[in-house]
Amino acid sequence: MSEVPHRLAVGIVAVWLATQAIALVRGLLPLPPPLGAHLPWRMFSDPSPIDRTLTAEGRAADGTWLAIPLERYFRHTRGATGERAYEYSAIVFEPDHLAERHAFARWLAARMAEDGQPVDKVRLVRRWRDLRDGSTGAATIGQYPVGDG
Repeated sequence: MSEVPHRLAVGIVAVWLATQAIALVRGLLPLPPPLGAHLPWRMFSDPSPIDRTLTAEGRAADGTWLAIPLERYFRHTRGATGERAYEYSAIVFEPDHLAERHAFARWLAARMAEDGQPVDKVRLVRRWRDLRDGSTGAATIGQYPVGDG
């Protein structure tokens, strides 16, 4: 039996272990961003005491705001958590993504129209609840016209 496959396997495992060790060192050392980084394993991070959710509302023809059922449009969750794709999307929450948020709002309005409830404006709202004391809050991310209104 040849030693070449064994050496190749040992080499691959060594490279993988070295990569993990470098990631661990980068995560533990307080270095500036090009050198330092977050730990790649979420199991070592403390869970946030803040529970954040995204809600969307659509304005009907009569001016009332209706809740858009995001959980129905995004059925799949992230792993064993209740998080859905829009909950941790950089496009939704970080600045400089206005065109993408507007496209997301148009997509939500199209889903609402398919469900028989057309809307002319979509409002994205970030809500949070502090798990330590139960306090809540909300902030509007933006309102996006999606129809003729």
